[in-house]
Amino acid sequence: MSKARIQSSLTKTESELIDQVAALTQTKRTEVIKNALAVYHWFVKQIITGARITARKPTGEEVALESKASHMTPEEIGALSKKLAQCSDPAEAGRLKERLVRGF
Repeated sequence: MSKARIQSSLTKTESELIDQVAALTQTKRTEVIKNALAVYHWFVKQIITGARITARKPTGEEVALESKASHMTPEEIGALSKKLAQCSDPAEAGRLKERLVRGF
């Protein structure tokens, strides 16, 4: 039985970079790609949940990346504050506090 090959959508440069990382880390190409996807997933999740990510450009300049959707209006902050004040569940209170901090 032969294994089906999937056509790569990587450029020659990207493929060579994956080969270099695989050689440096002594891992398979597939592991390099899995790890890159895991990092990408983490990055997207952080942005979606409102975390602030600081990235460094090749020039050394730092750029802050954050989701504009995470900012709350004063009305939303007030409503969330009232919920927090009335909350008796410590786990829920923790989630509400985190959401308040990220809302700014």
